[in-house]
Amino acid sequence: MKFGASTWLWTSPFTDQQITLLEKIAALGFDFVELPVEDPSHFSVEKLKPVLTDLGLTAVICAAVTKERDLSAESLASRKQAFHYFESCLVLAEGLGSPCVVGPLYAPVAKARLATESLRSAEWDRSVASLAQLAQTAGNCGVHLGLEPLNRFETDMINTVADAQRFLQQADSRYLGISLDSFHMNIEETDFHRAITLAGEKLIHLQVSDSHRGVPGEGNSDWAGLRAGLIEIGYDGTIGIESFSPDASSLAEAVCIWRRFANTQDDFARDGQAFLRQWWAGA
Repeated sequence: MKFGASTWLWTSPFTDQQITLLEKIAALGFDFVELPVEDPSHFSVEKLKPVLTDLGLTAVICAAVTKERDLSAESLASRKQAFHYFESCLVLAEGLGSPCVVGPLYAPVAKARLATESLRSAEWDRSVASLAQLAQTAGNCGVHLGLEPLNRFETDMINTVADAQRFLQQADSRYLGISLDSFHMNIEETDFHRAITLAGEKLIHLQVSDSHRGVPGEGNSDWAGLRAGLIEIGYDGTIGIESFSPDASSLAEAVCIWRRFANTQDDFARDGQAFLRQWWAGA
């Protein structure tokens, strides 16, 4: 198992100028770094790849799906704009050797509305068609796309593993998989073990924090069920700590991080990693 941390734990947005943060993540003992792509122009493969190689870090690319990046949009121009962003993420993933691009790729986060069933159905169908098309590009890049279910307060499209599996069956591409986040699972799934086994071989990445988005091991998440499920499906991929810093003001507001979960974000990462390695070892 490989353990990593998202740069969102410290900063937003991350740019390729923040090499010292990558050095810190490596020094803390992580195997990989999650790189959220808030703006593709902030990233240079030529600059980042040798740094990651020297530090012994691999990368996982995470999409930041804002309203301007909507593959479910009715407007063809809007969907083309979204394609341009996601294709940039795929090029970055290919260049950095990331096996996947993950996130709520299907629709923007936090649509504030109560949609009719017909509107939701039309958005679903457009998103399925769009991701089936995007998956062809992903395949050409040798990269998989991981769809992340979000809790009901952030999306009305894919909330559970069952929702994601239904979407994947319709999109029908071997380059589409599932990326899970234990924070969202704690809200929407009734059984962590069952959710993981339902994801099965489609699980390509896992993000974790605890039930309150705090340090892993300090909340009420079902860590025993999560581990049992991962063992049952033979998962030996990547597990990344994803939470957010209250110092990154705009992002902290968006995800409602109003207080600190550790004295410093370094402590959050250090304590979280220590728990995860002991948890996975069965200690």
